[in-house]
Amino acid sequence: MDINKTSPLIYLVVLNWNGYEDTNECLQSLSKVNYDNFEVLVVDNGSSDDSPDRIALEYPDIQMVRCEENRGIAAGYNRGIQSALEYEADYIAVMNNDLIFDPDFLTNMLVAAKEYPQCGMVMPKIYYYDAPDIIWSTGGRTRWIPSNILLRGRKKKDDAEWEKTTPIDFAPSCCLLLTREVCETVAFDEHYFFYYDDWDFCVQVREHDWQIIYTANSHLWHKVSRSTQNSPKSLRWWKILGQSCTRYHRKHHNKYLLAIYVAWVLFRETVKGNIRSLPTFLSGIHAGLEAKSIDDIQPEWST
Repeated sequence: MDINKTSPLIYLVVLNWNGYEDTNECLQSLSKVNYDNFEVLVVDNGSSDDSPDRIALEYPDIQMVRCEENRGIAAGYNRGIQSALEYEADYIAVMNNDLIFDPDFLTNMLVAAKEYPQCGMVMPKIYYYDAPDIIWSTGGRTRWIPSNILLRGRKKKDDAEWEKTTPIDFAPSCCLLLTREVCETVAFDEHYFFYYDDWDFCVQVREHDWQIIYTANSHLWHKVSRSTQNSPKSLRWWKILGQSCTRYHRKHHNKYLLAIYVAWVLFRETVKGNIRSLPTFLSGIHAGLEAKSIDDIQPEWST
């Protein structure tokens, strides 16, 4: 498909927070992208270091939105999306800053978007940065209960099983190509600081009868350490996880399913020897259940 006949304007929204080294490598990689009509917009999510000033100085042609405070991934993405819409973007790609890209990744995501009439968003094939031929994700799928979402292909070596471009139910927000129509209709729920914000967004997209497409032909590499990604996380992380988990279940499922899922998490983490974090996780669940409405659940990294 020759997409350059029309060359839709695509805005690439890169989220930065105290991450100059990663953002710099990401921007260097984006400078090699083989597409003739895109703009890069860096959203600085309330950094407390000098990374936004350094980025602005070294990349004077890149647009930047500076948020006064870090209100989470969802809020940062929304700021970037709103700016891109004001600049008349046809498509908007939201992405983390810890990525590097195949030069054709953007063209191939756009090809997939055009091949599916009901496409609302596209995700690429994502590999581990430190293991370039091992898959991090080809999308998300549910397991034994609807809210237990797992990454497809995680830690598997790339092979023919993952070579089919296909509709999927969930896509992590590591990198997503969104149509303008989706961005004008659906927003990331800013009541999530992180975690579950992407699953929530996918539910909203599908509720409007748009498809989520995984394209096997678009490749990028994500800085996720396979040896440390399951290491103990901070207690702040566990409290936010509990609150976000509760919001997601109250919004899209029910408290009965939440109870089953929480029991599963408690069992899983106990087996892993992570008992220390469970009281904090449960305090987040309790805070989420005590809220009068789901909009009173507002996780914050500062708590």
